[in-house]
Formats: sequence, structure tokens, C-alpha cells
Amino acid sequence: MNRLVLLPLTSFLWLLSLHTVAAQAIPAKPNPTFPMGYIPGDVLFHCSGCKYPVYKNGDVEGMIRAIGENVRFPQHLQRDGKVFVQFTIDERGHVRNAVVKKGLQPGADSAAVQAVRLLGEFVPALDAQGRPIAVKQTVPVTFQLK
Repeated sequence: MNRLVLLPLTSFLWLLSLHTVAAQAIPAKPNPTFPMGYIPGDVLFHCSGCKYPVYKNGDVEGMIRAIGENVRFPQHLQRDGKVFVQFTIDERGHVRNAVVKKGLQPGADSAAVQAVRLLGEFVPALDAQGRPIAVKQTVPVTFQLK
């Protein structure tokens, strides 16, 4: 029986504090010019008054559940693995620009991207002045053969 496993991972540090993530990428050599835990491109990293986006249908757990319900397991998948999908949550809370950052196989890649595109709305991220801003997230979708 084929099984799909979803693990939460975003480019936001708040999510890392909520869940243990087994598939987190760790650089081979630490870069001393950046603080520990810095993720390049995270516009909210140094912002103390900012708010991260929240999935409207159940926060992180709801997002994971929705991806699991939306994904179609590829018929000709030959090996286990993860597809890392990066997407933008725009100023209105919509998912935009879902792309594969690290792929597995073409069928799995397209299934993972399609599942992320079908996510519902988010409460958008807010800057320190309370204005909505666009931010990027990355989610790994793990495919497992049984």
C-alpha cells in the first residue's frame, strides 16, 4: 500500500518551535556573518513586531491535513523521498508561485506542487506597522512506498 507522509517545514522559525522537523536542511559550514538560525530571504527574521501568516483552516496542522487530502500519489513512483515546494503567501493571504525547490521525480514533483496550489487562504503576514506583506514558505511533501 502506498502512503503519503507530510512533515511541516517553513522558512519561519516559529514553526520550528511548534514541531520537530526531521527533514530540515543544515548547511555544511556555518556562515559566521549570519546569526545562528538565520534563513536567507526570511523578511520577518529580525522583526520583533511582525506576525507570521496563519492558515485559516487549522493553522499548521490544518495546512498539513489539506496538503495530504489534495495530493495524488504518483502511479509510477520508484523510490521514497521528499519534494520541497516553495510558495509565496501574498498580501491578501493567497498562495502564489508554488515551485519545486528540490524534486524527487516528475510525477511526485507535480503532485506536490498541485496540492500546495490547492491550499485555501491564509491570514497574511503583517509587518511591524500592521500592514500585510508577502512572505515565502517551504513545505516538504514526503512520499513513501509500502
